[in-house]
Amino acid sequence: MLKLFRILSVLCVVMTVEGAFAQQRVVMPGEDGRVAAINFEYFPSRQYAFVWRNWSLVDKHHLADVMQTSVENVELLAEQMGLPSKQKIEPEWATTRGYITILRRNWHLLPYEQITQLIGMSAEELKYRLNEDDFLYEKLGSMKPWCEPLRFSEPTAEELAAVKQFKADVAPLMKEALHPEEPRFGFMREFDKVKKSKGVVEDSQSEKGFEIRMIAPYFADYGEPLLDKELSSYPEELFRRLQEAGVNGVWLHSVLRTFVTAEGGFPGDERAQERREGLQRLVDRASKYGIKIYLYLNEPRALHKDYFYDNAEREALAGPVFGDLRSFCTSKPEVLEWMSSSLESLFAEVEGLGGVFTITASENYTSCASRPQAHAECELCSQHSYADIIVGVNSAIERGVHAGNPDAKVICWDWGWPDKECEEIIARLPKSCWFMSVSEWGKPIERGGIASTVGEYSLSAVGPGPRALRNWEFARKAGLKTLAKVQVNASWEMSVVSSVPVLDLVARHADNLSKQSVNGVMLSWSLGGYPSENLKLFQNFQRGDDVEQELLELAQQEYGKRVAPTVREAWRVCSESFENYPFSMNTIYSAVHHMGPSNPIYTTPTNYRATYVVGVPYDDLYIWRSFYPTLTYIDLLDKSAEGFEKGVALLDEAQQRVDCTHRKALERERGRMEAVRVHLQAGVEQGRFIHSRNLYLKDMEDKQALKQTMREALKNEKALIVSLLEVSTADSSVGYESSSQYFYVPLDLVEAYASACYAERWVEQLAD
Repeated sequence: MLKLFRILSVLCVVMTVEGAFAQQRVVMPGEDGRVAAINFEYFPSRQYAFVWRNWSLVDKHHLADVMQTSVENVELLAEQMGLPSKQKIEPEWATTRGYITILRRNWHLLPYEQITQLIGMSAEELKYRLNEDDFLYEKLGSMKPWCEPLRFSEPTAEELAAVKQFKADVAPLMKEALHPEEPRFGFMREFDKVKKSKGVVEDSQSEKGFEIRMIAPYFADYGEPLLDKELSSYPEELFRRLQEAGVNGVWLHSVLRTFVTAEGGFPGDERAQERREGLQRLVDRASKYGIKIYLYLNEPRALHKDYFYDNAEREALAGPVFGDLRSFCTSKPEVLEWMSSSLESLFAEVEGLGGVFTITASENYTSCASRPQAHAECELCSQHSYADIIVGVNSAIERGVHAGNPDAKVICWDWGWPDKECEEIIARLPKSCWFMSVSEWGKPIERGGIASTVGEYSLSAVGPGPRALRNWEFARKAGLKTLAKVQVNASWEMSVVSSVPVLDLVARHADNLSKQSVNGVMLSWSLGGYPSENLKLFQNFQRGDDVEQELLELAQQEYGKRVAPTVREAWRVCSESFENYPFSMNTIYSAVHHMGPSNPIYTTPTNYRATYVVGVPYDDLYIWRSFYPTLTYIDLLDKSAEGFEKGVALLDEAQQRVDCTHRKALERERGRMEAVRVHLQAGVEQGRFIHSRNLYLKDMEDKQALKQTMREALKNEKALIVSLLEVSTADSSVGYESSSQYFYVPLDLVEAYASACYAERWVEQLAD
């Protein structure tokens, strides 16, 4: 009997522990999905793909742990593909600075439990980042492909034959890929030491200059940069360089609840004081260079609906449920007062904090005005107009900020406001607020005979557009100062270089704004924060300046008088061709140009929808082309790339004459120009291949012609890969964007080359 009692006792303990574990288990987004992951058919098997894709990013001992095998087995797989047994891995890959790149490349290879092990995050932290790191889960497609756990297995005879072919395919590119001239993240080293300033830009308050000139930091960590005691995302040299380029403000993403402690039914964070102290250090560092720090506010952030469950104090503050989230109802005075008091405390404690800018519609779920469905369903908010809610939130923010620091700026952005609501909202904003609008929004364009309008993130369409002009006029009548939000360095049209060399377009936009009595500019969203010549050009413009003279003087300053006319001509041809870019919001967010030739060639349709910015374009030509007919889309990209090809030829000629002082800078400019060309042209070649592949698989006529088009596209694509490998291994900034991290690393380009070789053999096996 005693023995039976002990057995039952042990069983009870086990069941209790298992029950507790089940209650604590983190439910990951899309973990129950059953859509099959892609089979990357050019790899011998999934285990080979896993080792290849992680070899230059993750230590082989860790790869062995994930696969539950020996290091020797991992080395065997690597050696069979032509990879060396010795790895050289940059330390940044083990930090949050590289985890998105690692996550993306394993999304179709591993289930969640192995992904968390690989990137060294708990399931809880990964879930938080998927949901909160700038819509990361949406950028990965809002679904998790289904993968079985990956375990090592002895290669079959078929796999050994396939890996022999794979090794032969990649052999020509391996030396350059494995021994880059500049390691990944190497571009950040140029900011390690503070150099002597060449000249300080005066902070102009005159009517001729932009009073606020604000930009995002070039490579700041998105997650928790303020908890880093060294503030390594914001090196002092970056502020010095930004000051030289005319910048006097830097902004960072913030979530208000992380700066306060929990109070009543409102959320807070145990590390709030650490963040405040980090923010003060950042403000002090920036102030040495005349730069103010601004916070981006999108408040009050909704929380998971479980936060409010079975808690009367929290329930009293709650608004409608939207998906898994529930809002704080801003029609309840306590909610607006919490925002005001939290900001008052923050701005009173952090001395010298420059201000805030707000997004009060769309983006994250915040007030009921951020989601039309919530506005209609909320008992209190449905009794108020849309304008009432937007004005109420902005006014609460203004009260808090100015109670804490009367000199701080409160900038209200009209992003997401319906056009019909703008006049009333602007007229009712507090008179101490500034008003901001996207300059190019609503700009009519016609490309390839297709008429449309620009949304945002456009370098190819020069603002201002009618929406901004109208809303700025409303603001002036209301007595508010105005800002233009622009993209000066890079945009989602082309995000893979630190600055796109289309300086005629930049100059034209700056010239247009200088004539509009705009008081300030926000020079970038999360991308485009490099202290570049584009920034210098934009900031230098005053009313009445001669565009041509400014461009020639900048070329002389950056590259020397000897080659300045040639560089200036290269900028012109690039700018003219970029105006052919097939602009649409679907295209800039989801087309292949972010991944360029690193996107593999798929001989079998994936049936996956192209994802959003940070994700993968797959072979979804339908989304890439948006409302453009397929051949029109391809032709426009071809015309866009043509000017950059001419520009590169001009810079190649200039390199024969440039003086030693400017040689390295010219090489970098040539590399950026070539990278843009290659990424645009990759859209052309992949578009041609996919279009012809799809027609062939639909059993269309003239199969010989379709096969020939595919052959030519693959040949051209391989040449693009070789060119981009040369450029990106020489300049580690190519392919990097702060919120997306690296779109590709050198071995990804080699992988894409292998996929093209596989596709060439596939084409030859097709019947005529």
